Amino acid sequence: MRLRAVHRLFLSYLLLLALAVAALTLGVESILRRELIRIVEGDLRREIALAGALYPYLGRLSPDSVADLLGALAGRRVTLVAPDGRVLGDSELDGAALARLQNHNTRPEVRQARDAGVSAALRSSTTLGEEHLYLAARGADGQVLRLAVPLHDVNALVRRLQRGILGTGVVALVLAGLFSLGYSAVSIRPLERIAAAARRMAEGDLSARLRLRRHDEFGELAAALDGLADELQRRIGQAESDRAEMRALFDSMSEGVLALGADGTVRRANPAARRIFHLPQRPQGIPTEAVARRPEFLTLVGRVMAGSIVPPTELTFGRRRLLASAHPLADGGAVLVFLDVSELKRLEDARRDFVANASHELKTPLTAIRGYSETLLDEHLPPELARRFAEVVKSNADRLQQLVDDLLDLSRIESGGWRAEPEPVALAEAVREAWEPCSLAFSEKQVELQLDVPERCRFVHADPGALRQILSNLFGNALRYTPEGGHVRVRATAPHEGADRVEVAVSDDGAGIPAVHLPRIFERFYRVDPARSRAEGGTGLGLAIVKHLVEAHGGRVGAESELGRGTTIRFTLPALPAEAHLPEA
Repeated sequence: MRLRAVHRLFLSYLLLLALAVAALTLGVESILRRELIRIVEGDLRREIALAGALYPYLGRLSPDSVADLLGALAGRRVTLVAPDGRVLGDSELDGAALARLQNHNTRPEVRQARDAGVSAALRSSTTLGEEHLYLAARGADGQVLRLAVPLHDVNALVRRLQRGILGTGVVALVLAGLFSLGYSAVSIRPLERIAAAARRMAEGDLSARLRLRRHDEFGELAAALDGLADELQRRIGQAESDRAEMRALFDSMSEGVLALGADGTVRRANPAARRIFHLPQRPQGIPTEAVARRPEFLTLVGRVMAGSIVPPTELTFGRRRLLASAHPLADGGAVLVFLDVSELKRLEDARRDFVANASHELKTPLTAIRGYSETLLDEHLPPELARRFAEVVKSNADRLQQLVDDLLDLSRIESGGWRAEPEPVALAEAVREAWEPCSLAFSEKQVELQLDVPERCRFVHADPGALRQILSNLFGNALRYTPEGGHVRVRATAPHEGADRVEVAVSDDGAGIPAVHLPRIFERFYRVDPARSRAEGGTGLGLAIVKHLVEAHGGRVGAESELGRGTTIRFTLPALPAEAHLPEA
């Protein structure tokens, strides 16, 4: 069982006090007993000296009587030993018992007294079986006078003192235990508070503070821990702020970023990368083979995972064209960056096509103008031929002017230099105004205009000039492709009364457009029949201008066609709000 610090401190106090009591008890037995024996020995020396001084005056008495007399005077056991070791007298034994005693020359104190004159010995009595202190002195006649004192009184005194010390020690242990328990609890309490605060901090609660107002080591430790928590909280807050900023920056990047782990699986992907590769919201752990199986992508991953820096490389994913670069990481992973350049490539291709088409469109009339102009410089050219050549020059100049005007209009619309200024416009009147410039040409081909504008579609909210240009361009196309005796129909529809959009459909009876060309007829310079369009003066920009003007009004434009039955161009315009003021009919 693991002991708490307060218990260990409490038990250490008790153990220390118990050791002190034990040492005192054993010390009493050793030191006090030795001191008492020393005192008794000193008394014996004085007594044996007195007995030795009296012994010559007692020569008329028998040795046993002398021993009894000296024993009575000294209060000790007195023994007289002859030079041959026989016991001549003993104050505590009678004559019969003396005869049974062993030779005392074997006793250590007697043997040493014969050699040294006086000798002391502490041993158990062979006769009485009790511990005695013996002191022997050699006399002039070779006899040895020995005094003996039993030590039972000394031992009893030492035991009583030991019991007293032990009892006092037990009481002291109880009192000291209570005191040490309370002192340990009080001393450990700040440490427990520090440990509890440290545990809270380890669990992530950095708001825990101790605020101990102590001027000891515990106070210093608490202050250091509070300072550590403050610094950690500040640094973690800064790290969280930096991480949130980096995450926002990472997620807002238009480039797709894939972070791979050392095992080659996806560790992180920003929204752009998830859109490019159609990854789930949480792509962590997805292998690279599941991101894309194209060989060029897997080759790119293999190179960067091998530790190579991959410079920008173009990859193709279906209709997407990506510019990819990759850098290995120190931990064995890698970061791959993908820039979607599909739109840039499309715009580059469009620019290239525009330059080529514009150059071609400009070159044709300029070549004609230059050629016929050089011919007109001939002074011998017949007048009729010169007039015809001049008309060709003028026709190509007009075509060139129309092309430049259309290019300027298209550039102004696309660049934002022109903005629609919507106002209430009577749709039928706008159709007639746009038809008027072409009416002569349509009359020559006997093409009739059919107009169907219901009452709820009578007014639209559009820019008048833009609406006329939309209709003029559509009528121009219809004029080129509608055969003699045909019809051009303009029909307006709305889903219901109060609808926010009006759909306008311009139809003709022409040869129609093959379905393969319909998605591209609103591109600049795109022609279904280039030779016929140029011969009839088309620039290839009319429908592109129509598309931009309609979209500038928030509408949509589309085309329907059937070979041999004609073409219909549909576009939508904002309907006039019900609360708007309508002009008088």
